[in-house]
Amino acid sequence: MARKIQTPSLSKYTINLTANARNNPDDYKVIGRDKEIAQVIFNLSRKTKNNPILLGEAGVGKTAIVDGLARLIALNQVGEKLKNKQIRVLQIATLGQQDVVRKMLNIIKECKQTKGRNILFIDEIHTIMGADTSNGAMDLGDVLKPAMARGEIQLIGATTFDEYDKFIEKDPALERRFQQIVVNEPSRDDAVKVLFGIRDNYEKFHHLVYTDEAVEACVDLSLRYIGDRQLPDKAIDLLDQAGSIAATKGQEIIDVKDIALVLQDMKGIPVTNILKNDNSRLKNLDKKLAKVVKGQAEAIKTVTDAVTIAKAGLQDPTKPISSFLFLGTTGVGKTALTLAMTEVIFDSTDNLIRIDMSEFSERESLDRFQDLLTVQVKRKPYCIILLDEIEKACTAVHDRLLQVLDAGILRDKRGRSTSFKNTIIIMTTNLGAELIVDNQIYEANTAEKFLNLTPNEIARKQDAFKKEVNMELTNIFRPEFVNRIEHKVIFNMLTRDIIKQIAYNNLATLSDRMAVHGFKLLYEDDLIDYLADIGTDVLNGARPLARCIEEEVSAPVAMYIMRLSDDPTNNIHTLKATVVGEKLGGQLQSHLKGSRKVKFTGIIDD
Repeated sequence: MARKIQTPSLSKYTINLTANARNNPDDYKVIGRDKEIAQVIFNLSRKTKNNPILLGEAGVGKTAIVDGLARLIALNQVGEKLKNKQIRVLQIATLGQQDVVRKMLNIIKECKQTKGRNILFIDEIHTIMGADTSNGAMDLGDVLKPAMARGEIQLIGATTFDEYDKFIEKDPALERRFQQIVVNEPSRDDAVKVLFGIRDNYEKFHHLVYTDEAVEACVDLSLRYIGDRQLPDKAIDLLDQAGSIAATKGQEIIDVKDIALVLQDMKGIPVTNILKNDNSRLKNLDKKLAKVVKGQAEAIKTVTDAVTIAKAGLQDPTKPISSFLFLGTTGVGKTALTLAMTEVIFDSTDNLIRIDMSEFSERESLDRFQDLLTVQVKRKPYCIILLDEIEKACTAVHDRLLQVLDAGILRDKRGRSTSFKNTIIIMTTNLGAELIVDNQIYEANTAEKFLNLTPNEIARKQDAFKKEVNMELTNIFRPEFVNRIEHKVIFNMLTRDIIKQIAYNNLATLSDRMAVHGFKLLYEDDLIDYLADIGTDVLNGARPLARCIEEEVSAPVAMYIMRLSDDPTNNIHTLKATVVGEKLGGQLQSHLKGSRKVKFTGIIDD
């Protein structure tokens, strides 16, 4: 009878995953990774280069694939070449800080003595690079390379793309010993299958029941609100955390609200917002936007129609929710409409990704732009992307965006794709501003003639104008880029009447901020008229008005609040704004304030 080979180093520094799987096979069951497990088996069964390395983002399930393989080996459900193999998990940290190379050499020696019966699994395998390099000693990568080259050991590695690029790829001799297996994040439907597959284990552990709706909510809500992590890990965390909380309370059933409460604690998002579905969010979308954005009824209608169609599932599912190019002069509400859309559709402006495209005017900035965009979209997959002043970006950036507009994805050099299918893309430009100004001034001056036109004649004039704008765009952008943008939205210039409406909104916002500090602002129409007189500028939109309100109202009010708040005997918490003085030059000279100014009077508390 052959003497049993002793493996003290393997016993001390590794965990026998196959033995664990044999004792508890249900704990090692893996859902939806049959393809990847099969690839690992094929690679391990090769004569040469039989060391697979699993590459994928943290949380996608790389370790689970090895768990699944260990279970198949334990249940004798693999071919002859892997029969009776033992998968040994080696955490580099367990080797400690002293004599790391010697310990690794002993592990390699024991693997060799057992004639390939043991397969090492090193998670975060990039940590072998640089280990024990003090005093000029070699790292573990140098130790493993000759053993792998001679076929003395077999190992499975796992790491992220970034760590692979940073450590493994820089050592070509080590890199060519591995066979790459890419582990992508599972789709929403696959992640749901994974959670249904493991639900029973968590129910037994927490002694409760998850409803089907709660399980699906773990996936759907983690997709919407946890953008910086991957499926299925982030969804499993919600499942487990909800179970842990419910178990401590003696709760026996977990539903969708319990999952939402976990997210509320995790992200600070109110449960009512989390549980709100898209139908309730989009109800009266046009009216909600019109409360914030004034004078842009046509733009609001275009945006509302496009988003409603998309949310009803009638848009192309391979593309972003919708794409827009906002055209118009400065200050007319392009950014304001974008912010309002984000607030209404996603409950918070935190879901807005805003990029100043003037920073990417050189071709060399292309990779930086792609990295910036994809990283942010991975963190916030449900979002609105605002590409400000798109015309200032280089043509290479425009060409890269064609991928996004056409296929709803953006691929990097490794072929990894970032999905944009839950995003709304808005680009702004000042191109064609002069054309828009001239056209709107012409229409204003010939308003009576337009009243006599038939609907068909008006439509022909509008089509002709849009063609002119399109020609202006193709002077800068490639035609294929312009044609990929679904909606070109032309914003109106702001007349004095619209400026008055905006002034009402801005003063209401100021009043709300004052109320937080215990103060109140009273004013009448004379203040609105005064602000409209000095703040109307058709070429610069609402920006002059914002400056006027700041100088004439906000700054003086702030001084009053600071002075009154410092007085412990203060009994004035209401300020009344009155316009005094005379206007010069009659009604048409709107920018001449004359001797007028805003006077503030404190009203003693009742």
